[in-house]
Amino acid sequence: MTDRTVLTKSRFQSGLACPRRLWWEVHEPNATELVPDAQTQWNFRQGQEVTIVARARVPDAKYEATLESGRLLARVDILETLDHGTHGLIEVKGSTSIKPEHRWDVAFQRHVATLAGIEVVRTELMYLNKNCRHPDLDPLFLRADMGKEIAPLVNEVPQVVDRLHAVLAGPLPGDSRNAHCNTCPFHGRCWAEDRFSVHRLYRMKWSDKLDLERTGVARIAEIPEQMRLTSIQRRQRETALLGEMVVETTLAGAFADWVEPLVYLDFETVSFAVPRFPGTRPWDKIPVQYSAHRDDAGAVSHHAFLAPNGDDPRRAIAESLIRLCTGGGSVVTYHSAFEKGCLKELAAALPELEAPLMDIHARVVDLEPVIAHQIYHPDFRGSFSLKVVLPTLCPELSYDDLVIRDGSTAQIELARLLYGSAPMSETDRAGLRVALLAYCERDTLAMVALHRRLVALAK
Repeated sequence: MTDRTVLTKSRFQSGLACPRRLWWEVHEPNATELVPDAQTQWNFRQGQEVTIVARARVPDAKYEATLESGRLLARVDILETLDHGTHGLIEVKGSTSIKPEHRWDVAFQRHVATLAGIEVVRTELMYLNKNCRHPDLDPLFLRADMGKEIAPLVNEVPQVVDRLHAVLAGPLPGDSRNAHCNTCPFHGRCWAEDRFSVHRLYRMKWSDKLDLERTGVARIAEIPEQMRLTSIQRRQRETALLGEMVVETTLAGAFADWVEPLVYLDFETVSFAVPRFPGTRPWDKIPVQYSAHRDDAGAVSHHAFLAPNGDDPRRAIAESLIRLCTGGGSVVTYHSAFEKGCLKELAAALPELEAPLMDIHARVVDLEPVIAHQIYHPDFRGSFSLKVVLPTLCPELSYDDLVIRDGSTAQIELARLLYGSAPMSETDRAGLRVALLAYCERDTLAMVALHRRLVALAK
């Protein structure tokens, strides 16, 4: 295990984001918060694939070159040998844009290389070209010369390193909450978990929440009446004052434009950093599964599609969905931007099916804003996620009895089932298909139950 006094580039990034995060990562390496979730595992696997492909573009170089100096350690993705014993340092990223943390990443590596006696004359960032489309993968990568851009950061690195070494050598730092908190695994340790904490205010900036705390307002009910809030935040305040669910009278008209028969629809997708199917770009979402509950005058039937193999699934899933959605009617979703995006991508990939797919797209309605703008329950805790709303409004339904219980796990298991390289027995394959179908079915059954619950509340 890396010595606790050694700063790696990942530790350096954590320290930049928050000194408390760095301290916990180093002093509590086995913390439950650091166990990677399914989404993190998938991103890591995709990053590995990107790095392998990138290496082929820079032959005769050192890969994962380890550079050390004192209490600093950096593993360079690609260390290219240039003329007269000089080097080019290339950091490979699986993103389609350059982010602030990427600049600090290469600045840290450049600093360590200099201390290690490596003469670096070119520093580059190699990242994915969002305009690259399969099957032409020649332009998959963009290479940006970062030398001039990171020069000021390289000069700052020694001071940052000294500060972070002091953090590691000392006790747990004090409050350092900031804009990076939402992506921190230790988020729950720093922000109050109470359901009426001001931390739960919906879509309020972290700095505004801290300002409230610092003025002595720790709970939503304590917010002054004259303070400017959004309609949802005002509803949260009313709920906190009453201690019970608030339902707006406007809920009764929320479904006035919905047309029967209703089809409750949910897609599951996979995304590849390196495109696999014709016309796809890096990280395009590929629909490989859907669940739908169709309500014809109160008679509800379930329908499902799950790609049979690792071939391009888009035509088969589109044709199946078009058949299901014939006859008009509203297509009910939860957070419609996702399903609408899938439908638009399918229409673009299959021009001959564009008209019926975009007809479905035009009929999409969304349960999430109906709830967000009409209802607030104390147990929502500032979220309108389906996984939060469902057990609150429909406690008879949950995901606890399922093998797969969340979308991130579903994505990684779909990729393993359909596109994994490891062999899988037919028994395991069949069992995984059953688990995936059951998870997706629960999502649309949840929408049916929520819709009925909302109609009952409206009455």
